Amino acid sequence: MTWSSIRPWLGTIARLVLGGVWIWAAWSKLGNPRGFVQAVRAYDATPEWLSKAIGYGLPVLELCIGVLLVLGLVTRVAAIVSSALLVVFLIGLIQADIRGIKLECGCFGGGGVTDGGTQYTLDILRDVGLLVLAAYLIVWPLTRISVDEFLARNDDVEMPSAKRMRSEQGKRKYNAMLEARRRDAQIRTRYLTGSLAAVVVLVSVIGIGVQANRAKIQGDLTATNASTKNGVVVGKAAPVTVDLFEDFQCPNCLAFEQTTHADIAAKIKAGTVQARYHTMAFLDGSSNGNRYSSRAANAALCASDINVDTFVKLHDILYGKDTSGKQVQPAEGTNGRTDTQLLAYARQAGISGANLTTFQSCVTGESHKALVEAITDNASKRGVSGTPTVMVNGKKLGTVDQANLDKAITAAAAKAPKPTPSSSSSAPASSPAATPTP
Repeated sequence: MTWSSIRPWLGTIARLVLGGVWIWAAWSKLGNPRGFVQAVRAYDATPEWLSKAIGYGLPVLELCIGVLLVLGLVTRVAAIVSSALLVVFLIGLIQADIRGIKLECGCFGGGGVTDGGTQYTLDILRDVGLLVLAAYLIVWPLTRISVDEFLARNDDVEMPSAKRMRSEQGKRKYNAMLEARRRDAQIRTRYLTGSLAAVVVLVSVIGIGVQANRAKIQGDLTATNASTKNGVVVGKAAPVTVDLFEDFQCPNCLAFEQTTHADIAAKIKAGTVQARYHTMAFLDGSSNGNRYSSRAANAALCASDINVDTFVKLHDILYGKDTSGKQVQPAEGTNGRTDTQLLAYARQAGISGANLTTFQSCVTGESHKALVEAITDNASKRGVSGTPTVMVNGKKLGTVDQANLDKAITAAAAKAPKPTPSSSSSAPASSPAATPTP
């Protein structure tokens, strides 16, 4: 066997592998357009309009490239586009690694912030390997079992007999036929590439529109004491506003609550700060399909419908322990708490009677599912790529701990104007936080 006979078959393998990967990547992302936009935002490398364009359009483009490669149609062009995308992906992964951003790449669905370990090295090696396959196809695009091969059959010119090739006229005629077939192939390739490029662009634009429409949050975004922008507001108007972006599945959020909550509660009671709790759902994938992040956030909002005090009590329990002394937050990778358990935590928080019946209906029906999605998406737009994230008067803390929080609150209080009586009286009334559950 010679290299010229092996090369097209190696190209066929490279083409099918690369095309299959693109189709797999696209398919895994198409089903959750809003989630993939949030994964793109987590890289903290693109403006909002570009994050949405990538989140909605990239899976469609990946699908188109994958189909072209599997069919073996304009293989070289598809390989060039593949190479460009893979280089961009590598730059994104490397910059995230250098900046210490902890996220899953989102290459095959999911993605975004993670509290677990990152796999940047494996992701980078995978993309480098795919880049090698794309480079091979750029250099040697003609492969077996492909549309390109079928079209190229018409480009062959039968070699004249040896007698005819010995004459100048025979040579000129043969070379002229070769040149004519070469020009025809170039023209065909040019028109075919242009037509397919136009189709891919059109499909991608339509795909962006379709995905953007599918990403719209469907459902009721209203709640008695919660909103998309501010979450649940605890405390009266104060010189300092502390926005806390949390996920009830997040271990780092648990650690933060255990070390800072009593101090925050005291500052709320003293009127030093007003806290805004943004109940997010970044980590649904960490509870074995139980969607605990979303369901726990929904339960907390259901409690806020009763009053803010009840929200605070249930919030503290979800970051604390149940009546048997067991930690309520489930470990990552284990089954999330059931609706029955959430109902038991509600009783522990003092919800009873008609309120308990309403709460149960709200939890089992996930009445605030859309609001949880909206709070999560709004936080993502504000640059929240991990939990816990804390903002003091709109400024994000670099390191989230007690010392930095106190320092930021002190600095903000020194700069903030004191609230006027009119602003204080018009602020929504809410009770100070309760003592955390031991």
